[in-house]
Amino acid sequence: MTPSLSPAVNQFLNGLARLQDTVTSATSRLSSGYKINQPSDAPDLISPLLDLQARQRHNEVKVSNLSRVQLEVSTADQAVSSALQLLDAARTLGAQGANGTTSDATRAGLAQQVQSLQSQLVALSNTNAAGRYVFSGDDDSSPAYRLNLSQAPSDPQNGVDRLITAPMSATRQIELVGHSFLSVDQSAQDLFDHRNADDTLATDNVFAALNSLRIALATPDNQAGIITAQASVQAAADYLNSKQSAYGTVQNRITTAVSQLKSGIVDLKQQISALRETDIVQTALELTAAETQTQAAMAAEAKIPHTSLFDFLG
Repeated sequence: MTPSLSPAVNQFLNGLARLQDTVTSATSRLSSGYKINQPSDAPDLISPLLDLQARQRHNEVKVSNLSRVQLEVSTADQAVSSALQLLDAARTLGAQGANGTTSDATRAGLAQQVQSLQSQLVALSNTNAAGRYVFSGDDDSSPAYRLNLSQAPSDPQNGVDRLITAPMSATRQIELVGHSFLSVDQSAQDLFDHRNADDTLATDNVFAALNSLRIALATPDNQAGIITAQASVQAAADYLNSKQSAYGTVQNRITTAVSQLKSGIVDLKQQISALRETDIVQTALELTAAETQTQAAMAAEAKIPHTSLFDFLG
């Protein structure tokens, strides 16, 4: 028959076990830095903790996506600025050509320089950021235009071939904060190849303006044609400048959204920390108290006399 322990001994051992559990738990929390290391540590906190972590991850993904889009928008904005500089250069060349003392040979040289500007403008229309053609609209895996200075008389006289089937749509939208969405793209056709409703060239078409200036400069004794082409270049510059302003609005809204999301991430991290991370001071005090109580209990137990009837028989 196995002897049973006295109630006092049982009470002592149970108390000692509880103190040891406290020591083990506090030690684990201090070493890991977390008060929740497994679901059983705080079952009632697991659901809100997972919800906070999911919201934090969602915001981090949105910040990453918006940062990528912001780079694309910034790249597009810089490309449009470069295109405006090309138009400024074209106006300077046109002014030289429009001078009545300029020879046809000099004008032919100026026409070659305008042709170079056309080539640069086409390259800008095919600007690529992180593998995406930023002016190709919804078909952003392909360039939108190529230079073609040998167009047939029946073709639009803009000096380029359109590589994407019209209409060149740019319908992409990005999510900001609070389920609000923003259109961020403008296509090369929107910017550089402005068309009328019937797909004919608009008077402020950037490609066509440069092409008309090149042709006018290359045509002998054509001062009037050069002056007319100059007016087209000015109209194209005014149009492009008005379109560029949209990028400033988009960048400002993205910057604001990113700032709000990052602030939200900081707040979520603080909430997660409050739920999950160990209170070092409190836990250290808890550990010290449990260890002190254990030592005291062991010392007290050691002083209790453990005698039985057999100790008096002899």
